[in-house]
Amino acid sequence: MKIDLSQFRQTFMQESAEHVESMEAGLLALRSAPDDVEILNAIFRSAHSIKGGAGSFGLTHLVRFTHGLESLLDRLRSLEMPATAEVISLLLQSVDVLRAMLEGGEEAGMPNGAAELAEQIGSLCESGAESEEEPLGQTASSRFASPQDVVDDDRAPGPELNFYQVEFRPHREMFSSGTNPIMLLRNLAALGTVSVCQLHADDLPPLMQLDPAQCYLSWTVELASSSPEEELREVFEFVEHLAEVTIRRLDQPVQPVNGLALHRPSTPGRILEVVSPAVQEIEESAERRKAEERRKVEERRAVKKPATAAESSSIRVATEKVDRLIDLVGELVIAQVMTAQMVEDFEPSCLPKLREAVAAMERSTRELHERVMAVRMMAVGTLFQRYVRVVYDIAQSTGKQIRLETDGEETEIDKSMLELLGDPLTHLIRNAADHGIESTEVRLAANKPAEGLIHMRAFHRSGRIVIEISDDGAGIDTARVRAKAVERGLIEERADLSEDQIRMLIFAPGFSTREEVSDLSGRGVGMDVVKRNVQQLSGTVGLTSELGSGSTVSIELPLTLAILEGLLIRVADRTLVLPLLTVVEAVPCMGKIVRVAEQAEVIVIREESIPVLRLCRFLGVQPNVVDPEVQPVAAPGAEPAEDQPLVVVVEAGRKKIGLVVDELLGQQQVVVKSLEKNLHKVQGLMGATILGDGRVAPIIDVAALSELNLFSIGPQAKKTSRGGPSALPIQAALSAPVTTRGSARGLV
Repeated sequence: MKIDLSQFRQTFMQESAEHVESMEAGLLALRSAPDDVEILNAIFRSAHSIKGGAGSFGLTHLVRFTHGLESLLDRLRSLEMPATAEVISLLLQSVDVLRAMLEGGEEAGMPNGAAELAEQIGSLCESGAESEEEPLGQTASSRFASPQDVVDDDRAPGPELNFYQVEFRPHREMFSSGTNPIMLLRNLAALGTVSVCQLHADDLPPLMQLDPAQCYLSWTVELASSSPEEELREVFEFVEHLAEVTIRRLDQPVQPVNGLALHRPSTPGRILEVVSPAVQEIEESAERRKAEERRKVEERRAVKKPATAAESSSIRVATEKVDRLIDLVGELVIAQVMTAQMVEDFEPSCLPKLREAVAAMERSTRELHERVMAVRMMAVGTLFQRYVRVVYDIAQSTGKQIRLETDGEETEIDKSMLELLGDPLTHLIRNAADHGIESTEVRLAANKPAEGLIHMRAFHRSGRIVIEISDDGAGIDTARVRAKAVERGLIEERADLSEDQIRMLIFAPGFSTREEVSDLSGRGVGMDVVKRNVQQLSGTVGLTSELGSGSTVSIELPLTLAILEGLLIRVADRTLVLPLLTVVEAVPCMGKIVRVAEQAEVIVIREESIPVLRLCRFLGVQPNVVDPEVQPVAAPGAEPAEDQPLVVVVEAGRKKIGLVVDELLGQQQVVVKSLEKNLHKVQGLMGATILGDGRVAPIIDVAALSELNLFSIGPQAKKTSRGGPSALPIQAALSAPVTTRGSARGLV
């Protein structure tokens, strides 16, 4: 039976990527606690796990590089060598090499600079103490030496050597698991100096009876190693159920008496060179063919890979969450069976029970929605962690002293949004470190601490997640920003702009205050990317700054773009959805709306003036046009509908606005569908949904709506309300109510 190992390889790659992230985080934490043995042990365990898995998949370059890294980490965790800044920097470079090797695979070979880095690690290990260990740049095969060389070596004593005899007898079905015994033996040889490798071929049948899918060989290996016996057993920990492994400690190495043995005490040779050249040539040819096939597969995948290829397509879920989902599905099935039975045998007396069954289905469905959304939610701490390294690298390249602090790492957000936030946050961190934080000399002259501080914070507000990046740097010089904007033609010289509007000019495409282009800044694309990507997530960007004290950039996003609780409202003959978490209250107008300067409108509620926006202007429709299919006819003697508008007060970021609507239709869970994918981007809308009767209802993006110039009721606003530029996008998307599910399919 042939087993497809691609799924296991993908799992190994994902787990190894997590180990690399863990190593990087540990090394960065080691700067403040260089003698913390727990951190060093955690880093060592991650490196060892990568090496063990890499050996199983034949990633020899990765095994050799990680083995040398292990040697250095072992010296550090035993406190034989101090974890200086130079050593930590070297280890961080090694982490980058590991990441590149994992992304490239075996066929990619060693990344640029990896061999030089391996030599530096080997030299560092040798310089720390006089020992017999060779430089890492040599292959593991050069570890073969005669027993006499090992015993009689009279150089300065190194770690205590132990002599082992390892009997490795694979089961016949080992090949079916995809395991290569030669790789395991090479990993074993990398742990010490092999004196004997004895091949047992007694069970090898004649050629005509040989089954190539079965393993008939076994080995006895004798080696001298400073590693404990447990570390030797770890080489075979993934094949314990597929082989018999016996490890004995010897007083002195013993020469083999029969079988094939490898004796190369004087000249270095290839590891386990016990097969004939013809067989070896066939094996190498097969390996080359496999490598070529893997390369072609990777090329095909690269062509199909989307722009977000670096993002993980999987997510880890706690078993208790899955168990609860299974329980909920069971409850739904029971409720569905009960409902179907009642409908089939329906009688008027069954109506109360039918209502109970439907209510039970509704409760289970709602809880199922909450549980599924909880599965997709991930803590932002997984994203914050990567920026510690970004800040470290910028500090190293610029010579600044910068510290990154994070807060609210446990705050959760939808996984898809978390992945899309990577680039915007990277640009903001680089901007704060390069533009915001001053050099050490400038900070000391301004009576500031020599070390600059960048603070990342995440928290919830009004049903949305807010991520703030602040620094205690120089702040934004609005005069300089204005001059640059005029120079680049972004604004007119006589333009009347507030301080906040001038600061927001830094998000304009191509804007930069740098005179020279560097690796970090000067091209004017970073902040533009931030604003554009955040807007694609139905979010908003805010900026506050004080010259000489620092700046704060805030990103406000919905928790999820999949399902939300909505408040259904009617404006004229249109039905819209307001995110329920943004709604503060709804009050009748009753003459409370008053006009103020510039012909805008406000409503005064409990001595608070709130700007009012009439949604009929946003929709580009005449107010109070009632659709008889949507709104029942008013009772005789009742006041006309136009005299009963409501103002729904909502929170748009840090401010409140009032939306004038005709009627509140109720609360409902809605599934958010993208307008941009099916039509085009509509300012002020985050998407659309299908109602229970098949009609399409737009979902209002309160924060984006508040940024539109729709508060004025002057002649210009009246012009746009009947087909002007502001009304055209929404009219194009909502030219007529959709009344059938068949018509809605084209949208969602």
